[in-house]
Amino acid sequence: MIKIKEFIFNPIQVNTYVLYAENNECIIVDPGCYTDAEYLKLYGFIEENNLKPVEIVITHFHFDHVMGCAQVSKKYNLTVSGHADYKLLFKHMDVKMQAQLFDFDFEMPPLPERELKHDDEIILGNNVIKVIHVPGHSPCGIALYVKEDKLLLTGDILFEGSIGRTDLYLGDMSLLVTGIQKKLLCLDDDTKVYSGHGYTTTIGKEKRTNPFF
Repeated sequence: MIKIKEFIFNPIQVNTYVLYAENNECIIVDPGCYTDAEYLKLYGFIEENNLKPVEIVITHFHFDHVMGCAQVSKKYNLTVSGHADYKLLFKHMDVKMQAQLFDFDFEMPPLPERELKHDDEIILGNNVIKVIHVPGHSPCGIALYVKEDKLLLTGDILFEGSIGRTDLYLGDMSLLVTGIQKKLLCLDDDTKVYSGHGYTTTIGKEKRTNPFF
């Protein structure tokens, strides 16, 4: 069984998640820490629960989701994993350029050493986390799905009552909506959805009430 801890970090209110298993191994998803206090909050939770960070996973390479990636990776000597299509995004709009446009200053994240693709698996303890590629908000957007625990992290793909914005570089509304319908809304209705911003929801609730579907 995987447990999950949510933090809300940086001025853009990114949800950072720590997923941890029975053997105390954990992965850190979208470390958006920006202030010293935010780093201390993340580190404190890991240390208080005797967790062993083994990997950083990025749901997509927009600057607000990787603000703390460099420092956290150095703190725990972690590699970074993300979808291989971050390269498409970075051809014209890498993290440094994104941050400059919004007047943020932070250490740039390391590039992924593990390039994920659709249907890849991330092993955490005895648990399997499936990678689901859903482009449209970003070409490298992924969701992370734990079937046994009916747990789904969607980054900025799907929100409570909404979907990710598609007016950014390489955004595509049709691609995003189709991907959500075919790859996410087919999951069990009681699957709990943890988004990149805002509140948790369920697949069933989004099928019934989300105006985009």
